[in-house]
This record gives sequence, structure tokens and C-alpha cells, in this order.
Amino acid sequence: MANSENPLSVLLVDDEIEACRNLKSILLEYIDPNINIVGVAYNTAEAERQLAVHNPDAVFLDIEMPNENAFQFLERVSPINFEVIFVTAYDEYAIRAFKLNAVDYILKPISITELANAVVKLKERIRYKTMLNSANNDFSEISKQITSKAKLNRISLKGNNSVELVLFKDIIYVEACGKYSKVFFLKNNAVVDILTSYAISDYEELLPHELFYRIHKSFLINCNHIKQIHKDESSSLIMNYSITIPVSRRRFPSLLEFLQTKPEFND
Repeated sequence: MANSENPLSVLLVDDEIEACRNLKSILLEYIDPNINIVGVAYNTAEAERQLAVHNPDAVFLDIEMPNENAFQFLERVSPINFEVIFVTAYDEYAIRAFKLNAVDYILKPISITELANAVVKLKERIRYKTMLNSANNDFSEISKQITSKAKLNRISLKGNNSVELVLFKDIIYVEACGKYSKVFFLKNNAVVDILTSYAISDYEELLPHELFYRIHKSFLINCNHIKQIHKDESSSLIMNYSITIPVSRRRFPSLLEFLQTKPEFND
């Protein structure tokens, strides 16, 4: 798997020899000379053999090939553990390609700019995949600890380049960012944030239920940081450090009920 020390490894698959040569030349001369092209295959049978040998990060794959097209090939070798960039002369397969979660779909003749953008997206996806895989062990351990009899008061937050050990009380809120989450917390008396590879639902499960409440599909808040509650056409909370967070209209009544169970909100 590619990381800061290991170059991106890719396999090129196209039944046209010249097309493979052209793609290889563009990748190495114009995009990234450090890309490791582990092999070139001119049919899917050879591609399957090379996949088993090299286990590349990604495959640049033509669609229309003799005997078996790219979609048939991917279905046959499924589940796949590599990313896919389609490189083809046919534009009618784009929707089907993206339903397979392909990184990109590049039409021939190849545009250097489009190919460069595709490689950037590929590296970004692999980086997040690597981060997610490396974080799984941390997540399992944290989950075990939090559900154990021992009363913990902190959580490990793993970002792209760092790991932060943060007290529950210092977490202000968690915001959903697609499949990921951004956690906002106090560090050296300032509000900082870290993008993590867990969904907000994971944090809703892991963080103490008596302290954190899901007020919106995109926000999980630490109730101890609430300063004011605004109820109008669009309800919101004013948190410490002048942070304003919207409250779902559907969840507002249940939030008030939840806060009634906390003595500090019943004065």
C-alpha cells in the first residue's frame, strides 16, 4: 500500500500495446516519475495473474477488450482490494463505472491534465484508506476500554499526521464530514479540530451518553459546553467560545428532555 515511504504501485491493463506504452510514458514523464508500474497486461487473464503477484494499489483499466470486458473482469475477481481508474475510448460506460466507485474515468486520447487530476484523487483515496486501516486497531482498543468496567475519561483521536489523546470534557462537538468526522476540542486553551476516519455514529456510540447528545444528523455536542439555547424558526445552541450549532427541529424537544436530567440545567 502506498504511503509517504512507498511509491504508488499500479498495473496497466489494455489490449492495445501502444496504448499501454503511451499511458506508461505519460504517467512517468509528466505525472509522477516515482509511480511504480508493477506490470502491464494485454488481457484480463494476464491481469488476474499479475494482480495475485503484485497486489497493486490501483489498476488503470481499459473497458472494451477481447473475450472479457472490464466490468466482467471486475465482477469475476470481486471482491477487489485495489482502486480502479478506467481509461477508455468509449464514453457510454461512465455511469456504470462510477457506480463501481471508480476513482476516475478518462477518455482517450488521454489528457495529461485529466490524468494528473485522477492520480491526485487516487493518492488521496489510498491515503484515507491507509489511515482508516491503521486506525481500526485503535478503534477496537478504544471501544473495548470504553465499554469496560473501568471509567475512562479520554479518547484517542487519530488524524492524518497525528494522534491526540483528548479528555471527554475537552471535546466541544463532533461534526459529520461525509463518511468521516471532524472533532472540535480544546488544546492549550484554544479550539482546534482534527479530521478522523470514523463516522459521527461511531462517536455517538463511543462517547459517554450522559455527556454527549446528537442534536442534528451532522452534529454531536458536549452538553457541558452549552451556554444558551435559542428557540425560534431555526433553533440553535450557543456553545462556549461563541460557537453556534443548529438543532434539528425534530430533535429539539428530546434535547430539552435530555437536559432536564442534568442538574446544572434545572436551576
